Amino acid sequence: MKRLIIALGAVCLLGFSPVMADHLKDRLSGMLNEKDDMPAMVNLNGLGMGAARPVKPASRPAKTVVATVNGKKILKKEADAYLSERTKGKVSDFDLLPKKQRLALIKEMSLPLVLANEAQKGLSKGETDAVLSRLWMQKKSADMNVSDEAIAQTYEKIKAQAKAQSALAQVPPLEKIKERIKMQIAEQKIVKDLMRGVQVRVEPNSDTVAGYAGMMAISVDDVNRALQIMTKGKATWATLPEKDKTRVLEMVAPRQMIALAANNELSKEQKENALTNYWMQKQLSTVAVSDDEVKKRYAKIKKRLAKSKKELPPLEKLAPALKLDLAKEKLVSDLMKHAKIKLK
Repeated sequence: MKRLIIALGAVCLLGFSPVMADHLKDRLSGMLNEKDDMPAMVNLNGLGMGAARPVKPASRPAKTVVATVNGKKILKKEADAYLSERTKGKVSDFDLLPKKQRLALIKEMSLPLVLANEAQKGLSKGETDAVLSRLWMQKKSADMNVSDEAIAQTYEKIKAQAKAQSALAQVPPLEKIKERIKMQIAEQKIVKDLMRGVQVRVEPNSDTVAGYAGMMAISVDDVNRALQIMTKGKATWATLPEKDKTRVLEMVAPRQMIALAANNELSKEQKENALTNYWMQKQLSTVAVSDDEVKKRYAKIKKRLAKSKKELPPLEKLAPALKLDLAKEKLVSDLMKHAKIKLK
């Protein structure tokens, strides 16, 4: 079960990725413990490393349901695989763990499921389409070859357009915006290829379907969402003059085609990662973290490093990262309190 995770730890200075995140297995030690100085969730002392156990527990079949998370079943083979990764192969049988450690491991495994479920419930269709479309475009653009000549030509056009608008307009040097231009060229080509041969037409006899791009229906709701942005709420599909409807559909159609391609071509894991990361960013902005909490966390870290030779940056430099970490911990803790986890 490889999913995104929230980067936590004693000192985490990494920003929250806008698209993808690291795997859960490397990051969640101690996240759900109530105290910072608690040991890692799954303590392997005495398990499979020579320590004697009075009675070796029976190992259940691989397809046995070992837990449920909000009704979703987790099989023993999934727990075994996760445990093996988590312990770097030192322990690979979930049933060898004491009950407390089995529950802790299931909590680790369940966090991505809980987050993905919350993201699915908490994001609108428009947000979902936008996030997945952006990820799909980024992946397609990264694989596309754009020549330096094409980039230079586009840069000259940008400069010419800027000067036409204002003689005092300043355009950054090419090297500073080269990657942005490259992405723009790639995206334009992707859209052109995607729309090649696609006929856009208005549907005059429907209250719910505005028109079609090829065989794909474009709903009135989707057009109205686009018009809300384009006209700042001044126009809707119903009030749009007939002469403008085809042009509006031609503007909306590429977005819809990209959203369809993203939904079809991205893997389930890629979609869940992208949507959960986006949802997390939205939620974190609403979590309150006081200055006192940040100072206390900094003091704990400083105390831990007191006997080492490591030098801790000043509080003002670490404060933003510490505040983000505390917000993540609060959000995760609240989510897990309400998660229905049952050990079998």
